[in-house]
Amino acid sequence: MREDAGTMRERPAAMREGPSAMRLFLVRHGEAQGNREGRYLGWEDPPLTAAGEAQAARLARRLEKVGLRLICSSDLRRARDTAAAIAAPHGLPVRTHPALREAHFGEWSGLTYDEINRIAAERLEAWIADPERQAPPGGETLAQLRDRAATALPRQDGALVVTHGGILRALLSHWTGRPFWKITAPPASLTSVVWDGERLLKVEYLGDTSHVEGDTT
Repeated sequence: MREDAGTMRERPAAMREGPSAMRLFLVRHGEAQGNREGRYLGWEDPPLTAAGEAQAARLARRLEKVGLRLICSSDLRRARDTAAAIAAPHGLPVRTHPALREAHFGEWSGLTYDEINRIAAERLEAWIADPERQAPPGGETLAQLRDRAATALPRQDGALVVTHGGILRALLSHWTGRPFWKITAPPASLTSVVWDGERLLKVEYLGDTSHVEGDTT
């Protein structure tokens, strides 16, 4: 599912696979404070780390020759700042939308898996077994997350969305039929799909991090 970065730079974003086919780029924000510790950040709003800023800059360089037409982002800072880095070479504004926020983890926001397991092992086990219907206390289910995210996706060819790992996994799980927990979306990863506004037509590459591999910043 991975494509050579040079090939992608040379190909315009516009599609010619049918009147309803649209290419959509999906980006997870760069590394934010708390990511390395495995914290469930949810709606908390930490900034990018220095490594995350470097990842965003590398991703921006990879995308600078792609004919992007629209850039949308979660309204959380880690996504906004990543989107701003990508948008700058294109001279495009970043449109933010709260529906593109990460999953709401409720009482578990800011905690690690081990911390949650110590205080709510049974509830955590139930959530992992059935995230579609189970939610963290005060949080939201996978179905709720997916439904709100879908309302904010731009129906325009050549659009790019900067969002969060939970949303990317929820959407791709729904589109591809793969289990939610089997899909990975590393920080600053890039996914490209072709869809018709509702259905997935093709995955061009999934969770690609070739632009940041070997980055020790």
